[in-house]
Amino acid sequence: MRYYRSGVFYRRKAEGKPRSARKAAEKGAATELARWAQSTSSGASAINGTYSNPDTSSSPTIGSFSHEETPAVTPSPTVPARIPVQYSVQSTLANALQPSPSPPPPHIPPAHVTVTTLRDALLSNIDAPLLASHIQTFVLSNPSPLALKPIVAALFQAISTEWDTKKTTPNGLLTRFLGAATYFTSAIRHAGVSGPMAGARALQIQIRKYAKWVPTPVPNPRSASAAAPSSSSAGTSSMSLELHRITVDRARRKDHIQWARIHAAALEVGVFTFGFELRNSGVDSAYDYGESRVFSTLVAQDALWEEDEVEWVAGALILQALIRTSMRGEQGQGQRKLYEELLVNYEERWKEMKDEARQALVTDALLAAKADLIRLSV
Repeated sequence: MRYYRSGVFYRRKAEGKPRSARKAAEKGAATELARWAQSTSSGASAINGTYSNPDTSSSPTIGSFSHEETPAVTPSPTVPARIPVQYSVQSTLANALQPSPSPPPPHIPPAHVTVTTLRDALLSNIDAPLLASHIQTFVLSNPSPLALKPIVAALFQAISTEWDTKKTTPNGLLTRFLGAATYFTSAIRHAGVSGPMAGARALQIQIRKYAKWVPTPVPNPRSASAAAPSSSSAGTSSMSLELHRITVDRARRKDHIQWARIHAAALEVGVFTFGFELRNSGVDSAYDYGESRVFSTLVAQDALWEEDEVEWVAGALILQALIRTSMRGEQGQGQRKLYEELLVNYEERWKEMKDEARQALVTDALLAAKADLIRLSV
């Protein structure tokens, strides 16, 4: 009995180990596992371009040993060194999350372009090709022999907005429009002219159209009284018509002066000389330059003898632009003498003016014209 129990004791003694030996074995196994994980963490844990966490997925779980049943610790096999897998930049999450610089999206003109959107486009800082694309989209959607007439109307609205809010001259917007006109294709056609020349052609037609002042017609009192059943209602209707006429007349006078500013700015930015400047013809440029100023000179001369003050203002603004854009020695003493006579006559008209606001506009125009004329003679 004793030997039997001692036999069992000796058998268990051979299979197990003392407590101190077991702790040493566990410590050695943990050290070996840490060394093995360090040697393989650079490349062995990544498969097909993805990484796994070595703390959770690549490290084996070490279970606790019980006193009743202690497993034997076997020596860990020798792990050969592994070559890390080379990964592209796109395979890492960190690089994928980095914002890559991309070009700005191309400006696409709206599918439906209106006069209002064209006005806003002229007032914005979009580039000339995009503005030309807006204009071409509108022209193709609204075919007409005078295709650019609504475009000039949008330009006039933009110029009026700039003047009312900032007192800005039309030069900048006219230059922007002419810059966009250089990108016009043959699909844009106005009054028989297509391509880049169509823009200047449309401006010239509208400037000539609004160069002459036409008074607002006075309503006929007989027609108003015939339409009204009683005398009291007839008087009320006649007064309403007169108030409406005055309001319309005031707005038309304001627009006429604005068109005179556009006319003057057109001389300064080269609307009337846009054709030969675009062709770059050096032989006939001087002749074309003189021809381009004939209409403006006639407007400044004729407006002087009209009865309405608004025409005197328009003529003074155009005369100032004519003198400012004159080339030194272009017409000799004859042209200079003409300008001096016109200035004297406009000063006489200035004395007859009753509206102070219009008189102030003529004052500024005449003073600037005199200063420009002095610089021409130096």
